[in-house]
Amino acid sequence: MTEGPQKDSIYEKNGQLYARRQGKDYLLFIYTPLQQAMEGRHPVALGAEWSVYNQSFVKQYVPMPVVTSFPTDMDFSSQTRPAGDWYPYPQQTVNGWPLYYVVDLPGGKGAKTDQPALFEPATTSLPRIKPNPNSPTTTAGGDDGVGDGWPPKYWGP
Repeated sequence: MTEGPQKDSIYEKNGQLYARRQGKDYLLFIYTPLQQAMEGRHPVALGAEWSVYNQSFVKQYVPMPVVTSFPTDMDFSSQTRPAGDWYPYPQQTVNGWPLYYVVDLPGGKGAKTDQPALFEPATTSLPRIKPNPNSPTTTAGGDDGVGDGWPPKYWGP
């Protein structure tokens, strides 16, 4: 008997979040400086807008597409990435953090892994990302002529 296609999902293992995509398991990551960017009201450029010297690094972090199966004890949602981006599709978020995975990450099949850079593994203890308490209430995105453009419509590279 042949097994049918496996449902894409997010699951927890040893306190870390993983994605199952097309029958393969991937460790999920967050963009570490995002909380500081939000607190300081600093936008984070999409990966395609990064310096040519950093683009190959950031492009290995693939935005996690939206799934319908995930742990119920965390706040899963999504953000829409803009057209023209490398990855112009809705991206899964958890507790406000956009999620990423790396296709060819050594040890990505369940081994605990740290990337020594701007991304770190997403965990079940991930705090909710907090907006700057001094930010005025505005319309998100700012490209509609309302407000000052804070917070932006999407987060992360």
